[in-house]
Amino acid sequence: MQTREVVRKDMLSGVLTTVLGALALGVGGYFLFLRPTLLPEDIRHTGIDPTTLPPAFLDWLGIVFATWGGFIAGFGILLLGIGITLLSRRTLWLYLGTAAGVLVAFGRFVLSNILIGSDFLWFIATLFVLALALAIVLVVTAVRRHPTRRTDAPEG
Repeated sequence: MQTREVVRKDMLSGVLTTVLGALALGVGGYFLFLRPTLLPEDIRHTGIDPTTLPPAFLDWLGIVFATWGGFIAGFGILLLGIGITLLSRRTLWLYLGTAAGVLVAFGRFVLSNILIGSDFLWFIATLFVLALALAIVLVVTAVRRHPTRRTDAPEG
């Protein structure tokens, strides 16, 4: 009976985590690909006339929001991996979700810093290299721990 209760709790937490991850991934995608540089509430809150802003500033804002989008999307992917792991009880998804999440987040971060010619590119690139190393380790570990279904029967 206690096992059924634990499974039920994992099902609820898995569903909620998966839904939150999917929604976060959607928000991240919006920030990455669809969000305009300034929303109406941005203009209202700041009182800025967007026509007076230099184009370079608007370009920079677009890069900033895309960077946020990358981190939100990466977090959403990570949550999806956790949620699917809770639902399936297969840690493969935790490894793959974490690998994909850090690559998306830090990949977009390093790209943004390249685009703006950041003085801190060396540091951001170091973070990306660490994220890449982590992703490789996670994928290799996942492959080793979760081999594809193979038959030991000789080929004939």
